[in-house]
Amino acid sequence: MKRVFLDIVVLVLFLLVMSFQFLPKILHEVLGVLMLAAVVFHLIWNRLWFSSLLRGKWNFRRGLSMAINCLLIVNVVIILATGMMISNHLFKGILGIYLQRNITVHQLHVSLPYLVLILIGLHLGLHWPALWQRFTAWRHWNLQSLKYRVGCYFMLVFFIAGGVYGSFMHQIGDRLQLKHLFITKATEAPFGIFLLMLLNIIGMYAVVSFYSSKKNKGLSG
Repeated sequence: MKRVFLDIVVLVLFLLVMSFQFLPKILHEVLGVLMLAAVVFHLIWNRLWFSSLLRGKWNFRRGLSMAINCLLIVNVVIILATGMMISNHLFKGILGIYLQRNITVHQLHVSLPYLVLILIGLHLGLHWPALWQRFTAWRHWNLQSLKYRVGCYFMLVFFIAGGVYGSFMHQIGDRLQLKHLFITKATEAPFGIFLLMLLNIIGMYAVVSFYSSKKNKGLSG
């Protein structure tokens, strides 16, 4: 559960950093530094994953998982690095005025988090059975009960519907094309709704990843 707790801390910090419109700019940068520390600790905690890459057999699922993990690491590093470049408080002036005012640097910093949202969802979907087993065992849930099954189906529909709605509200397609967007319908929503839409996007891609990997496993078997 310690690893799960660390994952939750990283996720919460990431969602708060994405909510910069609702926070003082100095707090946004402080949260970014805390996220950097949490990510470094997360990588140290999971350092055995790197050493395991040269061992064992490779299949489609393992290759996909590695690709998603590597893309996550690269994009998070770029987001944190560009954040330092355009900093107005903690790192102001350290890396030069050209980088601070560079439009491409700004666009990468505000657009790549939406790609990371998708990657987080795909990552969670691939590891969902193990994570869910730990959580349900911790909560002592009866996995065979009708109440549990109905709740799972409701959650499935909620994530998919909310994820599609959140994607349109956040204009994720435009974000991924690095289009310059000042505001979207999502940024005009209340803070709680804004966060809920982000979580739904993660949940939707987790569902897609989970069922896609499950189908692939069935076909390969």
